[in-house]
Amino acid sequence: MKVPEGVEILIEGLDEEDISSILLKWKEINIVKKKLEKVDEMLRTKIKIFLKEREWTKYNDKKTSISISLLTQKRTIPDMQQLKITLTPAQFSQVVRTTTFEKLSILTLKDKERLKKFCK
Repeated sequence: MKVPEGVEILIEGLDEEDISSILLKWKEINIVKKKLEKVDEMLRTKIKIFLKEREWTKYNDKKTSISISLLTQKRTIPDMQQLKITLTPAQFSQVVRTTTFEKLSILTLKDKERLKKFCK
């Protein structure tokens, strides 16, 4: 398995023939990933605050060669329930496209417990 540079320590000790070993490494990496996502979100918030305080929408940093933009976007989501009521089944099938894809879902015990709380 080709491992990206800087990730060798996280993959150390992986037995590619043992699913438990693979899942254990996935769990370890997922913990690190979640911590990094929290730090990333915190830094993104600080960047937004920095730009908003100065009323900037763009910034180019010469030291790091990083450019950032703060864009306001709108997301339109159709009300599927209302569409079903308004349109005939034939019209609905013409307007709404459904795609099928595979998604791998891996749940730890903590995830399962949290999911049970939301389902109750």
